Amino acid sequence: MKIFSIIFLSAVLLFSCKNEPGSDFIVFTEDDLPAPIFLKGKKYNFEEIINPRYIFLKEGHLIVTERKNEYDNKIQIIDIANETYKSSKGIHGLGPGEITLAYKIEDRGEAGKFWTFDMEQIKFSKFDLYDTVKLAEEQTGREMKTGVFSTDLSWTSDSTLLSTLVDGWTKYFEFSISGDTLRQFGNWKDMVTGKEYPTRIKKEDLDANVISSIFQGEIKGNPTKTYFIKAGSIVDFIEIIHLESETIKTIYGPVNEIPNFEISYSMGYQMASVDRTSPSRYIDVYPGETSFFLLYSGKHWQKFSDSDSLNRIFEVDYEGNLLNQYQVNFPLLSITVDEKNKKIYALTVDEEPNVVEFSLTDS
Repeated sequence: MKIFSIIFLSAVLLFSCKNEPGSDFIVFTEDDLPAPIFLKGKKYNFEEIINPRYIFLKEGHLIVTERKNEYDNKIQIIDIANETYKSSKGIHGLGPGEITLAYKIEDRGEAGKFWTFDMEQIKFSKFDLYDTVKLAEEQTGREMKTGVFSTDLSWTSDSTLLSTLVDGWTKYFEFSISGDTLRQFGNWKDMVTGKEYPTRIKKEDLDANVISSIFQGEIKGNPTKTYFIKAGSIVDFIEIIHLESETIKTIYGPVNEIPNFEISYSMGYQMASVDRTSPSRYIDVYPGETSFFLLYSGKHWQKFSDSDSLNRIFEVDYEGNLLNQYQVNFPLLSITVDEKNKKIYALTVDEEPNVVEFSLTDS
């Protein structure tokens, strides 16, 4: 089916972990987490990194995107095997091969290639990992015709994407870049059933777009694109999505709490306004081959760089079992994992943000 245009709105889970009565989701608490494994990081000083946001490992190279609005060199490439800075990419602008924002980093499994997503231009841009060309060699986005309201995208193959829907009760939508609908599944009403909402909120009166905004979070796929993970930034929930079977395993924890929010109306639509003092929950996720890694904050975004209550990283398998809890010694913003060499690379969010390396074999 082809329709109009795409629109964006800006240890083990231990035996005490349980399915909530009358629901299809799993809940875990702090008491259910495995004993913490303390990781001591090795921080690098790559002078070219200024204000990093996302990090991704590919073929022995770290790709780091920068939060730059009107400047070039939005992407930094680091040869981490040799601990050397390699090159920068990303020319600011609206012309061919140019980008205005380098958001999340995506991998379609192409040797020597990676993609970034520009939310302002609604465009994916492909770059070569090894050349010195700063412009994207291929771009796709605005020509995609789907007619859905979506908040995030992730490649499911070299020509198909999975998105989170926000207009209507359907959660997930897979489509081709030519505009063909492949599958639609999941229901936002599942995030209401069995859940305790703030006292003033009548769950039965909530529109789908309000629920989707409260349960927002990035979606990322594992290397084989078999599983996709969505981790909540406002509510501490995790969804393990098996694409082929269209099944979703939902897990809440370690707080299992929906923050206070108010409902207002704009142009006839319900809008959710979340309490500004509410902490952030999961701020990044790395889906690996047999397990995935979640970067948990638990702090308000203005306190991300504070030295108290530093981030933790939870490792979970695709059955929903909690495998490990890692306590790090730096405030972090983004993570990627070298599963072969058992290392976690991350971006610090301190006075001098940069790359930090954690060895899982030294713990």
